[in-house]
Amino acid sequence: MAIALAVLLACCASAAVAQFENGISFSEGSTNAAKPTQSAATTFIVNQQNCRCVLIGTCAFNGNNGIDIRIVNVGTTPSPCQTGYQSCCTPPTSQPSTVPPADTTCGIRKIPVTRQPVVGQASFGAYPWQAALLTKAGENYLGSGVLMDATHVVTAAHKVAAYANNPEAMLVRLGDWNGRASTEPYQPVSVNVARVVLHPNFNSVNLDNDVAVIRLNGVVPIASYPNINTACKPTAAVVANQRCYVSGWGKNAFAPNGQYQAIMREVDVPIIDQASCEARLRQTRLGPNFVLNRNSFICAGGESGKDACTGDGGSPLVCQTNTGQWQVVGLVAWGIGCANTNVPGVYTNFWNFLPWINAAITTA
Repeated sequence: MAIALAVLLACCASAAVAQFENGISFSEGSTNAAKPTQSAATTFIVNQQNCRCVLIGTCAFNGNNGIDIRIVNVGTTPSPCQTGYQSCCTPPTSQPSTVPPADTTCGIRKIPVTRQPVVGQASFGAYPWQAALLTKAGENYLGSGVLMDATHVVTAAHKVAAYANNPEAMLVRLGDWNGRASTEPYQPVSVNVARVVLHPNFNSVNLDNDVAVIRLNGVVPIASYPNINTACKPTAAVVANQRCYVSGWGKNAFAPNGQYQAIMREVDVPIIDQASCEARLRQTRLGPNFVLNRNSFICAGGESGKDACTGDGGSPLVCQTNTGQWQVVGLVAWGIGCANTNVPGVYTNFWNFLPWINAAITTA
């Protein structure tokens, strides 16, 4: 935005005694010649700096207010100052910020966490950003996603690719905990789907670029439901060895006898650096030539009995920040079996896809 050049002209006083702006007077002796006075300053703006005309030789000043006032060379541009004055400029005290203010409402658990009778069972309201993806006909469970704002859910593309051209056949349920009962203190909210946007480079074979944005056909009343909230977007790439959490209703084992869970489950998993993850996965049936797509994926887990599993696809992997808020850093993508020692699970790299996610949310 162009900054207008504002010029305020003041006449020089022809007095032997001049008055400074701070009220200090000084004597110039007995002469009839007109002397420049500090009160005759011209104020203006140069190169987004606040300037004023001051007596020559008085600009170099560093007062107790800590402002470093300095002379600005504006080249051949004519000076707006009168004879006996020079330009004296200082940067604006504040610059417009290009960084949006931090969202202090996302990633907050609005219901206190309580101890559960079963190990691995999530407390009601512990993951208020968890979205259950269902078929509209029969309300069969498809997978999970994460609520990012009142009208958008982000999930793994492989869970919703079949609905990209038929989003009306899907339903999103928010604030749910027990999928087979309605005894929760706050009921879930079901919302129709208006649109499913797949990443344009999604590969259904190897699950590269496994991310999609769901636009809801309605606005979720987040403030009215203690069991519903958004997750925060990541502010940086996730750090290895940080312990994070994944939740969902997926199977409890990778086998025909694995059962989908009625009540939401949770598991804490360590973030594994990508080089180590690749090395560990090469020890599996993937073989020694396997290459992890580090743009598409991050890894977590590798501890016996603790993992996401079948049906958890699209579930958010969240890490808590030093503000107490929870950021989504990954989406359950794929793995080799479930919960095997030294075999990490693989997650969509949310941080790397954040620019695309932001753009898709804006345009979806």
